Amino acid sequence: MKKITLTSLALFFCALAYSQALYRTYPSEILDEERQVKILKPRSYNKNPDKTYPLVIVLDGDYLFEPVAGNVDYLSYWDQMPESFVVGVNMKESRYDDAAIDYKTGLPGERGQKFMDFLMELRGTMMEEYRVTPFTVIIGKDITANLSAYYLLRKKVPVNAFIQIAPEYSRLVEENLVRKMGDQQEYTYFYVGTPETTDVDGTFFDTITDSLFIGRENLNMKHEQIANSNKYSVAVDAISRGLQYSFQEYGMIDEQALYKAGVEEDVQIAAEEEMMEEDMLDEESDEDAEDKKEKKKKKKKRDKSKVSVVKVLQEKYKFIEEVYGIQMKLRLIDIATIASFLKNREDWDEMINLGSLTSKEYPELAYGPYLQALGYEGIGRIPRAIDLLNEAYTLEPAAGITQTNVLDKLEILKAEERN
Repeated sequence: MKKITLTSLALFFCALAYSQALYRTYPSEILDEERQVKILKPRSYNKNPDKTYPLVIVLDGDYLFEPVAGNVDYLSYWDQMPESFVVGVNMKESRYDDAAIDYKTGLPGERGQKFMDFLMELRGTMMEEYRVTPFTVIIGKDITANLSAYYLLRKKVPVNAFIQIAPEYSRLVEENLVRKMGDQQEYTYFYVGTPETTDVDGTFFDTITDSLFIGRENLNMKHEQIANSNKYSVAVDAISRGLQYSFQEYGMIDEQALYKAGVEEDVQIAAEEEMMEEDMLDEESDEDAEDKKEKKKKKKKRDKSKVSVVKVLQEKYKFIEEVYGIQMKLRLIDIATIASFLKNREDWDEMINLGSLTSKEYPELAYGPYLQALGYEGIGRIPRAIDLLNEAYTLEPAAGITQTNVLDKLEILKAEERN
């Protein structure tokens, strides 16, 4: 029953994308011929004249466009990736010529080189005609996946993310892929999805990437063997997984990841404090009061150096703008996730900072002053918390905080202040 439901859902979104697609005959100067392309515009494109969108180029668009467009539409609806333009290139009659490799040189033949240039010509046209960011994803399957990998072998790589579905790599690509990936200075994502029984076992990724990619946060390379799939069905999972991998930093903040990081941080701090206490006991007989005072200062300084989750939130959105080319307001759901994390950890100073940041981003909403009030209550400054709640009462409800919630909290704090 579950499989039927998921299949029906996938078919629904594929049909939706199909119905929204624009069909266009593209006259290419490079190929000196016309090519058929399909274009899916983001849902919000006409409603948001200032918003920009990444570009997803789909090779084998005659059969891969609909599943890719459906996944982009679905994942962006749930904010797992940004809304994006999807462009599918029809290759039904020409794929073997377009993707042909000259096995004497190991490079794409003359036709293949021109086709690669044509795809960048198409990319340039999309950026001129629409509000498309430079961040570009390219998706291919078997021989077209191999062809797209050759962009990494060029001096200037105009592609930021590669989704490779059951690739059939030529020897030149296989021998140079990981090394060329390691040469990249920009943020680059390379996802390979293969059937469980594929001949490409991924060892040429695993044995080299550890040494080349260590300390390189801009390099992201992943190979997955997808269970219960064959060379036809593998595309269904690989497209979705590849898109999420390519836009992993865009997705909403994971509360579980925050708690995991918080627990690890607590363990590290506890260990450091235990070591310092042992050192102080060992040296207690020899040190004077001034030395003890200096140690306390150092300990206090270390406590303040803990990672700020509010700064993490700000850095996330800075990354989204700089890498994906998307300017966006802080999502309320991300703010709420951070607030829940801070409340459970009783980190009231950070809660005040989060509330202040929220008020700057959403001055019309009650949520910012409300979070600041929680922080000031936590550090014992009740009068300041009451002032902020009075301010919140005059603003619009958001994130589940209504005027009733504000009034209830005011009554509690006023009673506490009287007592």
